[in-house]
Amino acid sequence: MKPYYEQDGIVIYHGDCREILPQIAQVDHVITDPPYGQRVYDNAKGLQRAEMTQDEQRRRGHSLMQMADGAIGSIDGMVDALGVEFGRIARRWVVVFSDVEMCFRWRASVEAGGLRYVRTGAWVKPDAMPQMTGDRPAVGFEPCTIAHAKGKMRWNGGGRQAVWIYNTAKGSDRPDHPCPKPESLMCEIVQQFTDLGELILDPFMGSGTTLVAAKRLGRKAIGIELQEQYCEIAAKRLAQGSLFSAGRSVWEESETPA
Repeated sequence: MKPYYEQDGIVIYHGDCREILPQIAQVDHVITDPPYGQRVYDNAKGLQRAEMTQDEQRRRGHSLMQMADGAIGSIDGMVDALGVEFGRIARRWVVVFSDVEMCFRWRASVEAGGLRYVRTGAWVKPDAMPQMTGDRPAVGFEPCTIAHAKGKMRWNGGGRQAVWIYNTAKGSDRPDHPCPKPESLMCEIVQQFTDLGELILDPFMGSGTTLVAAKRLGRKAIGIELQEQYCEIAAKRLAQGSLFSAGRSVWEESETPA
């Protein structure tokens, strides 16, 4: 495999993860944010038809239209096979974000792949998009399925809950992607689940936020992305200086020695 980008222990592969994953031996962790289930995107299509204020159209409309039009695909037909691959490839933690309706399938998938289901965490979004139709509650969080390979577990979060409260990425902090994770969230996830020098895999890299967090915190990482436009965005973000050596971040300073 020829990398799309390779520097400072961070590697990007442009292609379908279903074809690339079998060529990767093992990594320490899988931390990823795959596309959601088709139901989410079907709902987004309906939301386009709902009445939205001009302000909401400016703030939300573009991303919603991208999602509804299939800009990042859906995960429905891939979940079972990916659980097997994650079980084969991960030495330690597997953390998979999803929509609420898909998290039960991710649990079944990683367990079928030989991993131990540990817990379902939650990213709570105080500024989550409201339910535009107004006839039902909006969703204010995203779950993440947390699993571990066989053997003793350890993590750097102490006794803290698996709940992370961060606003969504916006403004100058938001890369050009329909639904990027905030960098501060992914820095905390990387700090809590991984150790210095370890190798993280993100097979649904998107705009590269997991890889940016890994670089900031002195980890190695492999990212896989199907769409070249997002590979290019990720490569440009990673090339913006030496993120880790520029100075110790708050996440690095708070690390608990293994």
